[in-house]
Amino acid sequence: MPMLLAYRLALVMVLMSFTRWLFYFFNTAWFSSLNFFELLHLMTAGLRFDFSALAMVNIPIILLLAVPLVHRYDKSWQHVVHAVYVALNGIALALNLIDTIYFRYIGKRTTSELFQFFGNESENRMMVVGGVLGDYWYMFFIWLLLLWVLYKAGKYFVPMSPPPVRKASWYIWQSIILQFWFAAFIIMVRGGFQMKPINVVTAARYASPEHMALVLNTPFSVVKTYNAKNLKTIRFFDETEINTVFTPEFAKGVTQPSDSCLRVSQANVVIIILESFGQEHLGFFRPDRTESYTPFLDSLLGISHTFGAWANGKRSIEALPSVLAGIPSLMYVDYPTSPYAGNRISGLGRLLKAEGYSTAFFHGGSNGTMSFDAFAAAAGFQHYYGRTEYGNEKDFDGKWGIFDEPFLQFVAQKISDMPEPFAAGVFTLSSHHPYTIPPSNKIQFAHVGNEIQQSIAYTDFALKRFFETIRMTSWFHNTLFVITADHTSEDDKHPAYNTLLGTYAVPLAFYHPAMDCSGRPETIAQHTDVMPSVLSLLGYNKPFLAFGNNLFDDSRPHYSLSFLNGMYQLIMDDYVLHFDGNKTVALYSLSFDPQLQNNLKDEQVFVRMRHELFLKAIIQQYNNRMIRNELKVAE
Repeated sequence: MPMLLAYRLALVMVLMSFTRWLFYFFNTAWFSSLNFFELLHLMTAGLRFDFSALAMVNIPIILLLAVPLVHRYDKSWQHVVHAVYVALNGIALALNLIDTIYFRYIGKRTTSELFQFFGNESENRMMVVGGVLGDYWYMFFIWLLLLWVLYKAGKYFVPMSPPPVRKASWYIWQSIILQFWFAAFIIMVRGGFQMKPINVVTAARYASPEHMALVLNTPFSVVKTYNAKNLKTIRFFDETEINTVFTPEFAKGVTQPSDSCLRVSQANVVIIILESFGQEHLGFFRPDRTESYTPFLDSLLGISHTFGAWANGKRSIEALPSVLAGIPSLMYVDYPTSPYAGNRISGLGRLLKAEGYSTAFFHGGSNGTMSFDAFAAAAGFQHYYGRTEYGNEKDFDGKWGIFDEPFLQFVAQKISDMPEPFAAGVFTLSSHHPYTIPPSNKIQFAHVGNEIQQSIAYTDFALKRFFETIRMTSWFHNTLFVITADHTSEDDKHPAYNTLLGTYAVPLAFYHPAMDCSGRPETIAQHTDVMPSVLSLLGYNKPFLAFGNNLFDDSRPHYSLSFLNGMYQLIMDDYVLHFDGNKTVALYSLSFDPQLQNNLKDEQVFVRMRHELFLKAIIQQYNNRMIRNELKVAE
């Protein structure tokens, strides 16, 4: 029986390795910088995490087959064991196959956020799942094939002879073997004999952050982050010292720009968040492209104050808190579905509402999608307009919500009905997977490369139509437009965007029709800079809190921060720091090493220490304020 158990587990290990190689071959663009020996090293390192996942998933099988029970050899018992074996390992393999595709959209292995998706999404989550299965049906068939292998091969590893006479010596011997299995189980779960069990961030010992997903596996990531929702109190600094290093509080408000051209007091505000419009898609940032499929947005960025910015997260649900409330995603789950979602915050809507602004948020998705409506309300936006309020199912894309062109026309109408001054948030939709555009527009964009690019081109067209409509309104020339993207998306992955820098690269532009304030500053920018910068342009001088900076004021360090696979990435002062929560893993030169190949952490010691100190202060402020519910300035 012990050998049969070992054979069963060995079969699962072979299949886990198969799905790891499958993961690589389906995502080779992400790992193109690896040579064969580096790839082989990462695949070998991944076995450590596979063994850990194997043990965690199969503990019921180990118990059912290794514990010396009287009925262990009964045929009915074996049927039950085999069913449990196929079911548990089938789920584990399914998670790996899901990430083979989903990795393209989030740039990491799925963690316990998977439970938030199925637990908190609205009515359209099954349509989304169905759409993904429709597009990637072959993954479903690969999974069925693996299940068949588990079922057929696993049946060979069952006892075919009657049980031995169960004398006392048999029970003693089987109990000794059981102890060996328990010891092996503990070693495998812990990932070895080291002091602390391995975790998601352990993968950083073998791979750079952008390659960590190749070392990890999804069952391991999901299990290891399941109880990681609650942040831990951090004590890098004492309470009197930390504010001298970093504070998210703007105790005296923000300074207005010295350039009078950038002062737009009492202007209306429209923040447009474009779904998946990473820099790699925009001709403005891609002079290497012979033809841009975002001609309108390119022209708009050219007459705006435009930054090459970085998102603070990889998913839409992470973008809203960053853009509208200055709260980045620095934990394993997104803020809206975290235990801290009920914290008191002062979002942009609430701050401007207190200044006499009317506020609204628009997203064409089914109401409740990604908790947009709930977070918009938490950020202080009085009204929410979604698919329900649009009220015309003829324009429903069949997956997510209302097509961008008709919905943006609806937005233009509703904004025109709002009392001035107003602040509106607008989130587009059509350039999200499965990249559905209206049939009437397919011919119009048939010349564009692929379905992703076609959906980008369609949304650019919808944005153009939106601006054509609002240019005729009375409020247009007194409105500050802020334009950004929620995150990047998959594409052909130009080398410049195939790193942990490029995978967060988004546009960020400030445009006012009545002001000639175009420019392309080199300032490091991020999503959490949006709220302080908008308040600066409006001349807001009251206290507030944001984990970002006023892009029009250099009195504070400008930086960008993200969190992926347990690793923090800080971009500041022309350097990129990777920090695992305890120590620096890597330091790169932003200008001279944009591909992040040359680790300088042991050469640039002073730079490393300065950046590490600053990052530790941010982490401490973030964790402790989340835990203590101190995300707004005390009144």
